[in-house]
Amino acid sequence: MPDDPLFDVGFSKIVNSPVRMSSTPTEQLKVAIDRIVKSQSRKKLVVAGPGTGKTTLFKLLLDSSTGDPGSHIVLTFINNLKTDLERSLSDRAKVFTLHGYSQLLLHRHGSLRAGLTADFKCFPGLATLIKEDWIYLRGAPAPKFVEEMRDLRIPNHLDFYLARADYYDAVDFDDSVYRLSQQLRRDPTQAEAYDLVLTQPNPAMAD
Repeated sequence: MPDDPLFDVGFSKIVNSPVRMSSTPTEQLKVAIDRIVKSQSRKKLVVAGPGTGKTTLFKLLLDSSTGDPGSHIVLTFINNLKTDLERSLSDRAKVFTLHGYSQLLLHRHGSLRAGLTADFKCFPGLATLIKEDWIYLRGAPAPKFVEEMRDLRIPNHLDFYLARADYYDAVDFDDSVYRLSQQLRRDPTQAEAYDLVLTQPNPAMAD
């Protein structure tokens, strides 16, 4: 079987039943894709290595979904993946990086921006600048702000970070996602609805 067989997860149920050992890798892949497309599970998790048919699966899921391309969204973590997915899927769905989509919603909805203005800018390197602010203002080593945004289980110093970001009227990549997620946690009714949401994870997170 392929090293990374496709499987889907519907809440706590995992669908990954074996196929005939005499099957070729191509046949096994087709069987796995068919299972996922036909699954009635509302949520699906697909784990697959490069070149194992994820984009083909995305096309099939989009084609079988209700609604038009405007009601389908594909999210990824890095710009290179976004470019690849746009090339293959832009006629079937809107394609964004996660930070790009977060910034779109922040620009679109004043209630999500908190202390930012409608004209806020994306400033890569903002996190480094705010670390320097901490050192200057607090006279102490700066916290690992980005790590704190990515792991909400640990104590954080993000009130300071967000206040400084508001001061600069700017966001960086991670904090735009963090800012939006916190606002939507407080008021989920502000989330936009789609018939289908697909997410292509960051390969760096696979380990």
